[in-house]
Amino acid sequence: MSAAGASRPYALAAGRASGAGLSMHTLITASAAPVAIEATPAEWQTVLRWCTGPGVAVAEIAARLGMCLAPTRALLAELEACGLVTCQEPVSADQLADIEILRRVRRGLEAI
Repeated sequence: MSAAGASRPYALAAGRASGAGLSMHTLITASAAPVAIEATPAEWQTVLRWCTGPGVAVAEIAARLGMCLAPTRALLAELEACGLVTCQEPVSADQLADIEILRRVRRGLEAI
């Protein structure tokens, strides 16, 4: 990889090293109107198009861009700061429903 190729991911993130609050599992969803998307740099537009549906994980965006996680997180943090995306942490194990409650709901539905 050339020196220019090695610096490209950091150039896309405009030299920012922030984004530490985003994990590789954080889900990204575009929140901008199509008109706002067209006024952004080409790389931003690509990411915003990928994230128009359900959330896309930071790791998947990094893989699609061919970038390391650090500059990808910085890029996504910039998009969030501009109000173009929303970031949501995935549900943690302690937030999941108790399996017994799910079993009772299932039994109740089967009884109908």
